[in-house]
Amino acid sequence: MRFPRLFTFSGYETRDIKEYLSKGFVEIHLVRDRDTEAACSRCETALTNLSRGYRLRIEHMPTMGNRTFIIFVRQKGYCSNCKKYRSEKVEFISAHTPHKSKDFAWWIGRMCEIAPVSRVAELMEQGALSTWRMDLKRMKKMFQYYKIEHPKYISVDEVYVRKKKKEGETRSDLFFTVISDLTTRRVIWVSEGRSKEALDQFFILIGESGCKKITAVATDQFAGYRASVRQYCPKAKLVWDRFHIMKNFEEALDSDRRTLHHEQPKGSYAKRASAGKKRFIFLKKASKRTKDERENIEELVKINKDFFKLELIKEKALEMYNLKTAAEAKDVFDEIGSWIFTCGFKSLLKWHNEIEKNWEHIENYFKFRISTGLSEGINNVIKMLKRRAFGYRNMEYFRLKIMQVCGYLNSRYIPDPDYAETIIASS
Repeated sequence: MRFPRLFTFSGYETRDIKEYLSKGFVEIHLVRDRDTEAACSRCETALTNLSRGYRLRIEHMPTMGNRTFIIFVRQKGYCSNCKKYRSEKVEFISAHTPHKSKDFAWWIGRMCEIAPVSRVAELMEQGALSTWRMDLKRMKKMFQYYKIEHPKYISVDEVYVRKKKKEGETRSDLFFTVISDLTTRRVIWVSEGRSKEALDQFFILIGESGCKKITAVATDQFAGYRASVRQYCPKAKLVWDRFHIMKNFEEALDSDRRTLHHEQPKGSYAKRASAGKKRFIFLKKASKRTKDERENIEELVKINKDFFKLELIKEKALEMYNLKTAAEAKDVFDEIGSWIFTCGFKSLLKWHNEIEKNWEHIENYFKFRISTGLSEGINNVIKMLKRRAFGYRNMEYFRLKIMQVCGYLNSRYIPDPDYAETIIASS
């Protein structure tokens, strides 16, 4: 009886197909070809003194909605290279698990790239833990073929990944350092921790030649990242992120607003207009305020000059990054500084002094016009992954999953590990 090509397997002949449709599965019975030489599953050396072997039942791709199992006898023999008895190599068995075929393991792995493991396991009627293990093994195997294209512009940011510290850990160990290529807009590396060493790991990985190709690095004001860039990429320009700079400005602005609020007489209009939810009005750009918010601010600045000065400083600072050149931005920054010093706003003065000491990193923004905005968006995807899985206990798995979903560690860019050796050999 001839069977369709769908049921042909390398080194074996299909002898029978049994249908158990009432139970929802199909069995494909194979017999080993006599002309096929048995090879060691570890080193592929020819086996001698073959035994009768043992019966295997592995799961294959579903057939017409029914689970499909392949049943055959796998022989054992003596390997002269390993100096022990080994099972023979079977081409269609997955490298990740001896209980699945290559095709079926590839399909499960492909589905795990786009859906939670628990949902894939439920759909394919598999155990959640065994599916998770298979996904982890697959990503580890794919990682062996992972290559980082040398980027020109990169973004470095951290993402909070877990709450509890282990013994001997610091708060920095609760983060991942995520490096993204601003040209391709994908994650190229993830390191555990938020430290200089975490970014050092990436620079060491790409080597000296890769570091020389990096022109600019967008990051926040964290000293560890700055030290790492200066050590490994001395010619690269460091760009302090616009979002973080303005966020620190808003925090300083709110701190000085809070100080003014406490200085107002109890029961006064200024006291009421600068408290509660109305405090958020001060952080808004004037053009984005509602009619009621504008009226509230206009009345407040009329009766209190300090709030008026704070409003002027805020509006001027919001214009700084919209200017065309670094020289124009510096003029505005210096003007803001003189106003802050004259008014005596302590928090804003501290912010201004810190930026003034490192103005070159702000100036670089106007040369390259890059920021960590991409990383902030990727962080939202990472948080979505975390929520979707109800958290991750295995940090290695979480790190690889980020690189799979947000980067290049997936079947679109890397051949599946079960077939990678064949593809590389043929090329």
